[in-house]
Formats: sequence, structure tokens, C-alpha cells
Amino acid sequence: MAGRRLRLTARAGDARRRWRGAGLLLAGLLGCRDPRPAVPTEGATLGQWVWSTRDSALLVASRREFPALRAGVWVATLSRRGDSLVTALGRPLDASVGADAAVVIRLDDSFSTWWGTESPDTLAARLELRIARLLQLAERGGGARPVQLDHDAPVARLAEYAALIARLRRPGGVLHDHPLWITSLVAHLADPGYGARFRPLVDGHIIQLFDTGERHTIARERELLARAERAAMPFQLGVGAFERRLTSGPTTHRAWFDVLPRAERSRWYRGAWIFPGGAAYRTYLHR
Repeated sequence: MAGRRLRLTARAGDARRRWRGAGLLLAGLLGCRDPRPAVPTEGATLGQWVWSTRDSALLVASRREFPALRAGVWVATLSRRGDSLVTALGRPLDASVGADAAVVIRLDDSFSTWWGTESPDTLAARLELRIARLLQLAERGGGARPVQLDHDAPVARLAEYAALIARLRRPGGVLHDHPLWITSLVAHLADPGYGARFRPLVDGHIIQLFDTGERHTIARERELLARAERAAMPFQLGVGAFERRLTSGPTTHRAWFDVLPRAERSRWYRGAWIFPGGAAYRTYLHR
């Protein structure tokens, strides 16, 4: 489970202080030699996902250097078991994650077995009470937190997935009042209608570039950026700070950090999220 801050707006006072730490992080991500922090434009996000106790500790340690680092906290995974929807709880949203932490709710691969057998309306009815309860626990009387809905929907089911999101975001729906970002895959963006389907429904999407079989090459990078531009909707990049050694060879997660300088040229680019996978990444950001 990743700056396109190209212009400094007139609201520079508070925004400049708020994004100073994010600028430092961006400089580390892009390997900038200039010691002066870059000042991202309004709306930029630089964050870390929290999926484990180790990730929580990495967030706290990394914020000593990068105080604007936001948290995206995995609060639950919703799965299908037989004919039932089951909830596996994730991490708590304690004081360490910050008031602006995003709530990450995952619909795992077993959820996809309902596509084609149950309608988006029926699936929305299954989800609404569970999601409402999770948000109630996460917010504890505070304001509506941003939500990231993490689901690797099959490409053939993207229309049904969009219909499900539309029902969750309808007036009175459980996600109507929450900023909503969905995760997407490079394969999703191959669908020429991807942007048209989801643009009216979400605030943006986070393109996952780790544990998806995507190997970094310059050609694949160019293809990714072209597809993201064609979708014409705000996007962030989700990059991994860890690697795996597979039978097919080692992964190339960290190589995707190289895309950031090119991605920020896009008017649709809104930042980056780091998935540590328990791996320390501060020195990697500086490098």
C-alpha cells in the first residue's frame, strides 16, 4: 500500500509553515542537492501508511525529521466468508498518528467473488453498517476523516465497483461526507473509461506501485504517466520502501521513487504515500 506542488498560492503564510516539513521530505524523495526546503503547492500530500506496530514506530521516528508526514492507518480488512462479510480489525488511531490521519479500509480479494453474483446495491447494504462502525471508532467524536478505500477490483468489474462507490457516496450514504481516495492499479488505467467512471465519485486515486508485479522500466514509467494523464483525475503514487526476493527475481519497488520528478509535472499529481513494510526509510529518502 506517493508532490506536484508547482505553484505557491497567495495564501503563503500559514500554508508555507504547514508544508515546510513536506518540502523537506520531497527534497529527500527527489534527491535534491539544494539544502533549502522546497515549498509544495496547496493540496500536496506526503504520507506513510501504518500497517503494523513497526510502521507505527517508523512514523513517529520519521516525523522528527519530516513533521508534515501524514499517516494513513489501516483500520480493517473486510472479507467474504461463505455468504457473510467479516471484519479483521487493523491498527488503532491513537494520538501518535495525528488528527489528519486517513482511514484505510481494505476490501480483500475474496470480496471480488461477489462481483457478478450480487448487485452493487446489495453489496453497498452489506458494507454500510460495517464502514459506519469503523468510522465511528476512528473518529471518536471528531470531524470526518479522509477515507482510502483499498480494493484491487478486477478490470472486468470496474463498472460494478464504480456503481458500488456511487451508492456509498450518495446523499445520506456512509461516505458522503468524507474525502474519499481509492487505490488503483496500472492495469486499471489501461481502461480508457477509467477516469470517466471514477472522476465524479472520488477526490482522487492512489496508484499502487508495489506488490503488484509492476517492474520499473523507463517504458513502463512513461506508460504509467500517460495513462494517469488520460484519466484526468487527481492522483497520488503509492511506493514501497521494502523489497522482496521472488522466484522471478527481486522486486523493484524502490525504483519507482524515480518517477516522482516526472510525475510532478502533471497538473493532476497530488503527492506520494510510502508503504514501509516494516523497513526503515528515512536514510533512503535522504539518498
